[in-house]
Amino acid sequence: MRGSAVSSAALTALKQPLSKLGRAHLSTASSHSSGRHLGANIRKASTIVPHSASQFEPGVILKGYSGREYTIENVLQDRQDRQVYLARANEKMFVLKSLFENEYNYALPLQLRFNHSPYLRALRDTVPEMKMFVNEYMTDHLLNFAFKDLSLSAQKRVLRDTLRGLAALHDQNIAHLDIKANNIMIDYHETPEGIVVDRTQLSDLEDSTHIPPGQALRGLQVGNQFWRSPEAHVQGAVGKPSDIFSLALVFIFMRLKMVIFRIDSAPNVDLTNAILERQISTFAEWKDFESFIDYLGKRHRYIPELRRMANTFGTEKPRQPFSLWKSDALDPEFKDLIKKMTNFDPRKRVTAQEALGHTWFSDVEDA
Repeated sequence: MRGSAVSSAALTALKQPLSKLGRAHLSTASSHSSGRHLGANIRKASTIVPHSASQFEPGVILKGYSGREYTIENVLQDRQDRQVYLARANEKMFVLKSLFENEYNYALPLQLRFNHSPYLRALRDTVPEMKMFVNEYMTDHLLNFAFKDLSLSAQKRVLRDTLRGLAALHDQNIAHLDIKANNIMIDYHETPEGIVVDRTQLSDLEDSTHIPPGQALRGLQVGNQFWRSPEAHVQGAVGKPSDIFSLALVFIFMRLKMVIFRIDSAPNVDLTNAILERQISTFAEWKDFESFIDYLGKRHRYIPELRRMANTFGTEKPRQPFSLWKSDALDPEFKDLIKKMTNFDPRKRVTAQEALGHTWFSDVEDA
């Protein structure tokens, strides 16, 4: 079996977002209407007080569109392209995230459509002058939470509720495009009987995009490379099925505590071929591999390389299909669900709603 456990040193690489170029392409490629600046659930805009360039120190107070005042308590992430802050307002904790202006303007009308689902980390406010989104603070993300001592029922509930969030997006023809373990947020508490999950929400919805039925995005390597679908790796047509493949990798991570396509390397090394070869070994039934070639189109530039990779497998270098992996954590029903989510032909993958109806989830109870 291939893969590697996640070390604390590896977390930064696993949190890689879409590139700025990717976000720009996603914005122009989708066709949803821009909508009004904010929905009726968010009140008249206020000003920021005080304002200090594009970065804020602890103690700075920002006023949101709702009129709520947010006191910065800590800097959670400080990168050239994005800052994320932990802030307090009315004795409650929030996360403030800065965006580029084109990101903010594109994502805002989509964000207002997410409030209907308890399984999506919906927008709670904005700081318009600083192009910031405001979300409720949640206890942990799955990339950390999965390593806790969790019962199988707790694991199933987290994965089921994540799938519910993805289904809520897909039902509106919105693709997430950056599914990974640290984009799944968890609230929980500990009891003498063990950890109890209070809620699970799919987060980082800023890169989501509306894709009309029958259409797809092309020419982009969306998402983090360790969680990316085969079609996204080769910049083929991506959409809702690409989210399903990535979520299957999250499911496997939850059960095995392994990011199965993680490869340690020097920074900025292109791992596309190495990861694709592992994906072919793990998930590509040959008839579906040929269907994948057809899906990409016979003139796709990556097809010769894909065929070369496929031809490297044989007696001396056998494939390692997921269906043959041995682990007490991988029961037959779970393997069947993963098989349906990771079909190499995106057209044959189960939908989020179909996956929710799989027998592996039949014994999951709500809290």
